[in-house]
Amino acid sequence: MEKSYSWQDNQWRQIISRAKLGSLPHSLLLTGLPGLGKFDFAVELANSLFCEQPDEEGHSCGQCRICLLLKAGTHPDFHIVSPEEKSKVIKIDQIRDFCNVMAHKSQLGGYRVAILSPAESMNTSAANALLKTLEEPGERTLIMLVSSQPGYLPATIRSRCQKVDFGLPDYNTSKNWLEKQGVTGDIKLLLNLSLKTPLTALATFNDGHLQERAAFINEFLGLKQGLQNPLQLADKWNKLQPERCLAWMMSWIMDLIRLKSDDNTSHMINNDMKQHLQPIARQLDLLNLFSFQDKLQVANRQLTTQVNGQLLLEDLFITWIKIR
Repeated sequence: MEKSYSWQDNQWRQIISRAKLGSLPHSLLLTGLPGLGKFDFAVELANSLFCEQPDEEGHSCGQCRICLLLKAGTHPDFHIVSPEEKSKVIKIDQIRDFCNVMAHKSQLGGYRVAILSPAESMNTSAANALLKTLEEPGERTLIMLVSSQPGYLPATIRSRCQKVDFGLPDYNTSKNWLEKQGVTGDIKLLLNLSLKTPLTALATFNDGHLQERAAFINEFLGLKQGLQNPLQLADKWNKLQPERCLAWMMSWIMDLIRLKSDDNTSHMINNDMKQHLQPIARQLDLLNLFSFQDKLQVANRQLTTQVNGQLLLEDLFITWIKIR
């Protein structure tokens, strides 16, 4: 992990300047799309606040006694709260335990720092349980909520945090960074498929997702031709990564909508697949495509809950077959 990413420079300078002036707020809400490194930013900010000898830019040295404690995961005043294994939500018991810990003074006499990520995964009871700690955090305390969907957080939580937005880097910044990571090939396509977020693009390149995507579009389009069984296909892809499948489907349907509205293919997300999508676009009604896109977006939100992924995919595949 890098100490910070170039597209975060402005946010880093602003926060570190406030820290040096002693005017850092007690709670921050770090927002932006997944794949922009918000969690990494929060970890490095924690390291900076703890470090005994940070550099001129405020980055931790990585070598002092405190930095070594952080690397070992044994710093008593640094806490990370995330959904437990096999769970998609931060539960009330986790927040209660966290609040009990934060009610005590720093064990090493310095800052106490906590990261809640993804913050929107707190259920209602957990969010309510956090309110008092956000209102009365104690001295030299920083609580960072990391969220890609801040709108799902209660207004009572959002109003108690200072928001730090992470926007998309420009194409050249992302391209230069990806090339330094060893990414080759069609970088523009990678970024298009990753909502322009560099870390997602890197993961797509490293994990072989492009090969999976090519296989999935053949099977997805094969549903309409009667070449695929929707129930078997849902079973197969639910065992892999249904979130990725939904993201791909949404990008394909958006491209079909673009093709129905304008023959210009330069604005397509999946420009490498235009030969597959153009004939399909000519066959389908524009309003039906918009309706299916709405259904995909609802399904994408449902995947953050305890919904049955296979049944959800089955419903989407059957609906896709019926679209005319």
